[in-house]
Amino acid sequence: MSRERVVWTLVMVLTGLAPEMNGLQTHRLRGGAGGDDPPRQREDGALCWRVALQVNTPSARRLHYWRLPGGAYELSRVVLHDDMEP
Repeated sequence: MSRERVVWTLVMVLTGLAPEMNGLQTHRLRGGAGGDDPPRQREDGALCWRVALQVNTPSARRLHYWRLPGGAYELSRVVLHDDMEP
């Protein structure tokens, strides 16, 4: 995993462009394994999002981040593909 890819992805997230980039596979992190499960939301109203740092790679890395009600971002952590904890 290259440092350049991580920095580029962070820039896309923090500028609000990540959802427009198909290769990043940006979506809200669900509260469970089911496709109909609601997205993860904190008591302060922040929603957890997930963006791909790698694709087509075993144990591909994902970045989890929170979008706060006021529009600010809070980075959470980098996880492996199957890790669904915020």
